[in-house]
Amino acid sequence: MKFEKPESFMGIPIEGAYEKLLKEEEEKAKGKTPEIKPQIQHPSTASKEDGFVYVPSIGIYLAKERTLQGLNWNKTHEELSKENAFMPTPYHLKEFVKYLRANPQGIKDASDQEITQILDEILTVRNPWRSEWLDAKFGVVDKTLGVFGGKTLIHYNHRFSNGQLKAQKSEPLDDYLESDKTPGISLDDWLDNANKHGLPKPDVKSGEQCYRHPRNGSVAWFYAGSVWAGLDCGFVPAFADDRLGVRVARNFGGKK
Repeated sequence: MKFEKPESFMGIPIEGAYEKLLKEEEEKAKGKTPEIKPQIQHPSTASKEDGFVYVPSIGIYLAKERTLQGLNWNKTHEELSKENAFMPTPYHLKEFVKYLRANPQGIKDASDQEITQILDEILTVRNPWRSEWLDAKFGVVDKTLGVFGGKTLIHYNHRFSNGQLKAQKSEPLDDYLESDKTPGISLDDWLDNANKHGLPKPDVKSGEQCYRHPRNGSVAWFYAGSVWAGLDCGFVPAFADDRLGVRVARNFGGKK
């Protein structure tokens, strides 16, 4: 099927869509618009494996369904910490999708129907739009500050410590696509040939999955709606919406 470039995203014309959305959400974060009051649904079975899929390549469990809808990126981390859980990184999500797509006839943790439903929720271009936060925040180091000067850094594995959200890992981004493709990149090529942080490489093949490269101060999410689906590494952490949640990640004490 030939992919037609969409004219709008989330009801906003594509021309300047992200800029308008970021401006609106920045104003919301400053209290200029009513704050969303989400019905926080905590993930159940905090000490059990029910409702999760174990992904062998990364050695962790990812939830079959999104929860904690209606929270911004920082608040989502805070709520996850209360459940001894964490937010998956772009690499984790990539490996999760790759694992499910490679096993369409079922795996130990999910039936054929569940696999189809999970992949549809993440990837299918349809209404309503769905999205999930990913644990990656990006920043640019001052060019005067040594070897990493001018480099884009990725901060991930965030955890709460003494009431503050801190990244356990911060590394320079290398071998990644530094420009937007909306659309698009190949889903298969992204899954098979991403860099070590789960981002598409500069030579990624063209396709229908949209991609936005990292911006200073931005965070990552994966979204799908009526006109496109893709990985966005240039989004604003203050955004919140009841269609935006998180796919909870857990470590239940080792591999199966």
